[in-house]
Amino acid sequence: MGCLLLCLGVGSILAMLSCGGLVSKFGCRRVINSSMVVAATTLSLLGSVDDLYLTGMVLAVFGGAIGTMDVAMNVHATAVEQRSGRRMMSGFHALYSIGGLAGSGSAATALSTGVTPAATAMAAASALVIALALFGRHFLSDKTQARGSSLVLPRGSVLLLGSMCLMLLLVEGAMLDWSALLLSGSKAMPAVQSGMGYAVFAGTMTAMRLTGDRIAATLGARRVVRIGSALGASGVALAVFAPDATLTIAGFALMGIGCANIVPILYSAAGANKSMSSQHAIAATATLGYAGTLTGPAAIGFIAHGVGLPAAFGLLAVLLVLVCLAANIVPKH
Repeated sequence: MGCLLLCLGVGSILAMLSCGGLVSKFGCRRVINSSMVVAATTLSLLGSVDDLYLTGMVLAVFGGAIGTMDVAMNVHATAVEQRSGRRMMSGFHALYSIGGLAGSGSAATALSTGVTPAATAMAAASALVIALALFGRHFLSDKTQARGSSLVLPRGSVLLLGSMCLMLLLVEGAMLDWSALLLSGSKAMPAVQSGMGYAVFAGTMTAMRLTGDRIAATLGARRVVRIGSALGASGVALAVFAPDATLTIAGFALMGIGCANIVPILYSAAGANKSMSSQHAIAATATLGYAGTLTGPAAIGFIAHGVGLPAAFGLLAVLLVLVCLAANIVPKH
């Protein structure tokens, strides 16, 4: 299983690194539509492939398609936001969160009622094809005359923005993998109920993203990053030191509220940055963020073996404090 996840992750990261050049050359519409076709095709194959090595190859291509789509859609979202003259990125990310919850919930329900994995994967692939047919022609076709290598490493303030994104998504990844174990192992919550912690975290994050653009317009982007990361760090502290599961879940809710709108603001800031092209800046930021998603759970698990899960979990607060201290890199508005 670990090797298969590695194939998925490597495919995604390599695609993300090169996606900025692809968008510059071919435009958002062609890159998004092409990656959706590849994602739907490989997803339809995943449920029926039995050979381990072939599964790894299909997962690598699928990861590449998803990574490409992720970057291209965020580039597109930045272009739409800049053309509109108002903040929209948090709303886009809220819909991404809603889609993730709906997709995982639908797949879990289908599998629990006896639908085969192959049929479930085919249904998800069909949903992608339908979305492409309905919306594919409406995407912007922006492209630039960017020259040089399509593989551009982050530099300047984009490197710092990407590193902040890495820290935030490391926190999210750690919450996904370890929040249930913290509740069941350290807070004596029954294992069958321990998934409630991540559900509360994801739910509050999604709800806050639905109102995040209005909040950022009112308070300013920099202040949202600073206050949000401070609230997130406070939520981690509450979750770790709380004497019971109820307060721990309250800490997870506070984390979701605080962290919800930071990543969308970082993407917007990267897209508006002048040290790199918008396409390459967002590709670099997304790649660093995805690296945090991949490495976060493993890093927390490794540290937990030495110092225990509560102490390892508490290190997430340190990362959020670092984000708070680096908030000046984000434009005020």
